[in-house]
Amino acid sequence: MDIDPELPWGNWHRIEGRSSGSVYVDDATGETWPSLRSALWCGRLGMPTQNGEPPAELLELVHAVLAATARREPGYRQQLADLFEGNRLFQRMFHLWLASTGLAVPARNGEGVGGLTPEGWSVLHMLAATRPYDVRRNRPCAATIAMLRELGLGPQDREARLERLEQEARRWDAAFLRSDEAGRPTIVLAKRSDGPVPVLQTVWTLGFSTRNQRDGFYDWLCRHLDRWQAWGDLASQYDSTKLTHKLLAVMTEWIAERDHQAPFVTWPRLNETS
Repeated sequence: MDIDPELPWGNWHRIEGRSSGSVYVDDATGETWPSLRSALWCGRLGMPTQNGEPPAELLELVHAVLAATARREPGYRQQLADLFEGNRLFQRMFHLWLASTGLAVPARNGEGVGGLTPEGWSVLHMLAATRPYDVRRNRPCAATIAMLRELGLGPQDREARLERLEQEARRWDAAFLRSDEAGRPTIVLAKRSDGPVPVLQTVWTLGFSTRNQRDGFYDWLCRHLDRWQAWGDLASQYDSTKLTHKLLAVMTEWIAERDHQAPFVTWPRLNETS
């Protein structure tokens, strides 16, 4: 089947009403599914359910890896620190599994995902559109798939890129924004509250010595906007250290990926003397 990467996966299914509820029918195979997510997870990928449902946390991980690959140059080190909590074996298995399904292309060096196939793009569209209600707010910072592909990126002047992204981000549930706090260049994380009037409130700040330093770090943050909502969930009015540690870990791996060879530590032999 030819997959249109601009259309959500499963757009060829037909909804049919039954006494037990609506089902999605694949007229080509005659199979029926309670949801498009089930059709993807159980039908297309051949995976088992959890309590009769596709495991939401694993579909969220598929979503996050596909979105990260769509957003920036593939980087297995950053994903290892951010998405896989340092579990390299699980990450490697997950990336190989994605490649075996035909949703992704492995990186040339064998580490991580090198890109998305047309079907991978289509699946990303579908997963973004069909998130369950309880995780819908964790959609990548309310950015559309089109925004993930171009917002904050491109050849234009850096300031123009950052200003346009900030204008869009002010409507999201979690957004990093530039500010000046007491005359000091600052980046703040504004997060929508859970109160009766869900206003934005500052839950994390980071000051810099110069505007150029701040804007350079903000440019890096903007290249990771698919992670803003997840990173925002680590910060609150009462504790923001988890977010700071997470950003340091991911940036450390980003720096290592930019080097031809990752930094390493050499230890002296037992019979060596200083």
